[in-house]
Amino acid sequence: MQSDQIIIKAFQAGVQKELQFTELVKRHQQKLYYQIKRMVIEHADADDIAQTVWIKVWEKLDGFKLESEFSTWLFRIGYNETINFIQKKKKIPFVSTEEEESNPLKQNTDTHELQPAQIQIKLDQAIKQLPEKQRFVFMLRYYEEMAYEKIAEIMQTSVGGAKANFHQALKKMQEFIQID
Repeated sequence: MQSDQIIIKAFQAGVQKELQFTELVKRHQQKLYYQIKRMVIEHADADDIAQTVWIKVWEKLDGFKLESEFSTWLFRIGYNETINFIQKKKKIPFVSTEEEESNPLKQNTDTHELQPAQIQIKLDQAIKQLPEKQRFVFMLRYYEEMAYEKIAEIMQTSVGGAKANFHQALKKMQEFIQID
């Protein structure tokens, strides 16, 4: 299997550009999509953002200098597009009353134990409450098990900043998930 760098060099040289790009998409589309989806939650939104990211990658891949890993560069574009989307969406708040009423966590139960589905809902709600940077760091560290160094590179921050964002996110999530 060829490395991403070899594929990118072939793309930049004009050798079967569509084929080279398709190979990069096959290798990285799932991780990119799930990273975005964890940030925006909704499938349609994640799908739209991922599509925008891949369009930008196509447009800018000729200029990629291979100084960092392709995945780092890709996640950086994904991060920026996701943050832009979230900021635009904040301007149009929408709360569904049906969603509020059908939330199993708000229903009274005879026991104080949460079921696995309820725990997942609670976790998703806690993640939604995090500020964008903390949410992104949490997702990369918790779900992707990414090193702080790579997270710092993607977010263009220091390793200490990435660690601080992760620990702040954990603290906020623990407070939110606290079961009475």
